[in-house]
Amino acid sequence: MILEYLRRKILNKKTRPLEITNRSKKNEKFYGLNFQYKTFGNKNPKKIFFIIRRTPGAGFFSNLCFVLHNLLICEKLKMIPVIDMENYPTIYNCKVKINNSYNAWSYYFKPVSNYKLNEVYQSKNVVLCDNKTSKNNLFNKINYTSNFKYFNGFQYLTKEHKKIFKKYIVINNKILDNVNNFCQKKFKGKILGVCFRGTDQKKAGYHPYPATEEQMLTATNALIKKYKFDNIYICTEDINYLNLYKKVYGNKILYYENPRTNDEKDLFDGIDKKHRYKIGLGNLIDMILLSKTDHLLYTMSNIPKASIFYTNKKNLPSSIIDNGMKGNIFISQFSFYLRKVLPCYLGGFKKNILDL
Repeated sequence: MILEYLRRKILNKKTRPLEITNRSKKNEKFYGLNFQYKTFGNKNPKKIFFIIRRTPGAGFFSNLCFVLHNLLICEKLKMIPVIDMENYPTIYNCKVKINNSYNAWSYYFKPVSNYKLNEVYQSKNVVLCDNKTSKNNLFNKINYTSNFKYFNGFQYLTKEHKKIFKKYIVINNKILDNVNNFCQKKFKGKILGVCFRGTDQKKAGYHPYPATEEQMLTATNALIKKYKFDNIYICTEDINYLNLYKKVYGNKILYYENPRTNDEKDLFDGIDKKHRYKIGLGNLIDMILLSKTDHLLYTMSNIPKASIFYTNKKNLPSSIIDNGMKGNIFISQFSFYLRKVLPCYLGGFKKNILDL
């Protein structure tokens, strides 16, 4: 079998770099993945470590999705996983230690194995995962069906990924305690979870169109009327969207105090040394809290899809405002704003988009 052949190649020190090709199996699932084999020292000569790295990476749950895929690969290769977001930093890394670590993974999660980075980087057999997200590796349309260009979000993860999540992904206790305390104090009655991206999502190429303010309120009102929700938990990085909901729904609005911004300022710009950590923390807490609501309303994003993936409920009812996908980075700079003002019959967005 090609996976066992690969392991023998590593232990025999004959393959640098490693590439799993389709020589032996035309439909081999790992075809096209490029690994790098390294020897850093003489420790652990009979073990093979698989370093999961993604730099600079993308959004919080895009990175988590990438980690889950690579943990699945590592499991099939029977290697020892180690996540390195210290030597391969992400956009969430801070210049100060968080939880006594510079490794952004440790900010939020417990280690996926018992081996520390300093030991791994003194070991004899180390494989670095494919850092790319492109049509040439596992994340591509040949292997999965996706609305995202050469990338697959949480909605395309499988039961295998769910098992991997339960086995390896352990959220730090302090974060879970904060979530539980919030729920005990705030979650009363039936809760509608609302997740709307704004700011940079309005211009990002090859991303879903966000909802307009009119679509958000129309859909929210329709769901409240039909299901009689008592409160609304809102997840958004856009301060204007949050203020809109607070203005319309008053004390029904629940939200976690996360970093937020507007169209004019990048969310990741902040003077607080822990600002980027707090962005990731807010994303993770929002995801968990959304998973505990009674119904989700959202536009396509990894956060609500991760909530559906993560929830302990057998079924988390949801409604989606689907405005379609934006095109390339040039057209996407203006297409949302243009379609927002155009009437529906000229290509503008529909007002009543939910089928209730």
